[in-house]
Amino acid sequence: MFIPNRAALALGLSALVLAGCGGSSSDSEAAAGPDPDTGGGKPTELPGDPDPVIVPAPQADFTPEFIVGPYLQAPGTDTMTVMFETGNIEPEVWARPFGSGEEFHKVGGEVHSSDGLVYRAQLTGLVSNTLYEYYVLTKDGEGIQRVTQPFAFKTWPGASDDVSEARFIALSDTQLDRTIYEVVLRNVVTDGFMVHECDASQPETCAENIAGITISGDVVQTGGNRGHWRNQLFGRMADITPYVPLITVPGNHDYYSNAELQLYRTYMSPPDNGSVGYEDHWYYLDYLDLRLVGLDSYPISGAHGKFNADTLVVQRQWLKETLKDAELQQKQFVMGMFHHGCLSEMWNAGESIGSCEMVTELEKYSERNDAVTGHFFGHTHTYSRGQSLNTSHLWLNAASASGYIEPLDDANFQNSQVSDYDTFEVSRSEFGYSVLTYRFGADASVTLERKKGGYDGDLDFEVVDTVTFDAEVNNNLPQVMAGTGELPATAVALAIQVAAPDQVHEVQWQISETDAFDEVVFDVWGNETRRQNLFYDEASLVGGDLYMGFEGIDTQLGADIFQLDLSGHLASRSVRPGADAHYRWNKRYASQATHTSVYDEYAGQARPQLDLKPGTTFYWRARVRDASMNWSAWSTVTSFTMEGTRTENLLVNGGAELGDLTGWTVSSGAVNVVVGVSNGLAAAEGERYFTGRGFGNGQPADCCTDTAYQLVDLSAYATRIDAGEVYLEAGAELTTWNGVDETAFVVELLDASGQPIAWSGTGPHTTKTAKNWETVTVNGLLPAAVRSVKIYIGGTRKQGTDNDVYFDDVTVNLLY
Repeated sequence: MFIPNRAALALGLSALVLAGCGGSSSDSEAAAGPDPDTGGGKPTELPGDPDPVIVPAPQADFTPEFIVGPYLQAPGTDTMTVMFETGNIEPEVWARPFGSGEEFHKVGGEVHSSDGLVYRAQLTGLVSNTLYEYYVLTKDGEGIQRVTQPFAFKTWPGASDDVSEARFIALSDTQLDRTIYEVVLRNVVTDGFMVHECDASQPETCAENIAGITISGDVVQTGGNRGHWRNQLFGRMADITPYVPLITVPGNHDYYSNAELQLYRTYMSPPDNGSVGYEDHWYYLDYLDLRLVGLDSYPISGAHGKFNADTLVVQRQWLKETLKDAELQQKQFVMGMFHHGCLSEMWNAGESIGSCEMVTELEKYSERNDAVTGHFFGHTHTYSRGQSLNTSHLWLNAASASGYIEPLDDANFQNSQVSDYDTFEVSRSEFGYSVLTYRFGADASVTLERKKGGYDGDLDFEVVDTVTFDAEVNNNLPQVMAGTGELPATAVALAIQVAAPDQVHEVQWQISETDAFDEVVFDVWGNETRRQNLFYDEASLVGGDLYMGFEGIDTQLGADIFQLDLSGHLASRSVRPGADAHYRWNKRYASQATHTSVYDEYAGQARPQLDLKPGTTFYWRARVRDASMNWSAWSTVTSFTMEGTRTENLLVNGGAELGDLTGWTVSSGAVNVVVGVSNGLAAAEGERYFTGRGFGNGQPADCCTDTAYQLVDLSAYATRIDAGEVYLEAGAELTTWNGVDETAFVVELLDASGQPIAWSGTGPHTTKTAKNWETVTVNGLLPAAVRSVKIYIGGTRKQGTDNDVYFDDVTVNLLY
């Protein structure tokens, strides 16, 4: 007869302990003393507690015939869902506190698949923070009872349970791309989880030690293939899935041959708290002060998913509301999960603007609440770990748990797909898993450990990366040491010092043309300003292979992060506002350009790049970050001035203060000059500004674009221009009445024959501001052969009778 040994042992121990508590003993007899009526002798017998009722564990001669063995879903403080797949009938799940001998909670399995093979048993009314033993009972075709061995799960804690710590395992891309990797996920479970995170000989320790296992998409190779679910996922994870709940989100592979996610939704059963009509696509789970938010990035991606704008709107709004609710509950941690990366160092084609919008919402939560946020993703089969520039936000590519390793020794792949982003500090091409430990309370923190291994011959699962995010005060204030006065363009070097240099993990430098840093601010931060940057050498020098992984290098080995050779830095790369923010909204491939994001402050236009323009004063400051991702205050603001000359404004009547169009030629429609007081909108400078048609000056019959231009002769600077020594800086103040009519500021470069020369700053540049002047600045090195510049102002009427496009303080300067 089949006897569940562990449960039988636990029950025997429970019965022994309880019997000892309820019966009499020599000690109790001595304590009772002599009978007061007889004056001695045997004491009077006192009534004792009745013997406890021990409910035996279910037993049967046979175990159920599973296609997929028991696994856990939708954990909570008072609930757990047990799922399984079987051809047996009348399934039930029996559960009770582990080793208690109490009565069982008995729940019948409800059918969760169209073919009636997958069952779900939702256990409710459980006690929080409690280890439960459970059994699955079925009957076979002949009506014979079958019972499993005892399994275990642990309910999540409530606020009153005095739990201060939780551990989660993060995986991604558990799909099986190639048969040679079949061993990987199995090894991750048996040699990783069951050895390093719990005790395989007592698997209930897995339930005690691990709160959940997250999988950030591509759960299987082909979502519509039933065998892939049964074998690739559950078959290789069978040792742990009966004990630790799986927390998943779909990836592109899970949609393959499964456009409506039928099989994904058959096997997965997350909480039903997402948007109506999008059940199982997104949801959230709360573990004390941690909120885990599962999202679906496939329908909002581009290159590896059919972009659906309506789905993006619904999901984004739901995320905002979910984060607002987390804010009201004062959650210390919020972690998002989705498949497609916002930025992906080892596979640029896998990035998604829609995912970047989700990241931005999480970062905003961190900013508002001084909380630690983060997001788990995959798609690229590489472990990558980074941090956001301004917030305590963790970036974690949790791959690869089985998906193939990208060929980093292939030059074509490196040239077309790889980018060393400032956001990421570590990228490792390898199999493995990550462990996140959350600590709650006054000293809240989250620690990430990366454990490498999975392919045969690589089973040590050593910790290869670790980082902790907490919220501490950083008083390591930087002091300026160098970077003042008049400097040549080839020798701009900034330097700081701090009282405790060993406590500095990275430095951020900011540069602006205003001392208040209230206009365009350029950020130098990331790969060359932190203690380490683990990346990959050129393809021909990369060691390793597609099985054991490729070997990275630390590009910052021996670097002095307290000095910034700004001239040298600009010679090798561009510097923009927000560092990597440019790459969130400007993707490498056209298929990724799904939409212009509402979060992109440059509305799809290229962000300006820092140039050390001659004759220009720049202001700068720096701050330092510790290893727990806390920033110091900014240093004092310091300035340096570039050697060289800056011309006066080369435009005539750039501010319309002459009261007419002197210097300007109307090229279409009509352009007018108005007095701000009369028009109801004050000028940006002076008293007057330019407008489109209307405003009491009559309207031409043609409709609807109004433009004027001014041509500036630059032939006197031809020698310097052809030598690559002259920068052009053009600017204007732009606004509209209500943001509907479209402004257009265009800078056109011409050669000696009057033919246009291609230039990145040409435009058109526009604004959607309403009665609020916006400064638009275009600058850059002039290409050889430029002999004149033509400046256009104007725009197109979209509504009403007047063309409400407004321009003021239009300027053109040369710097050399």
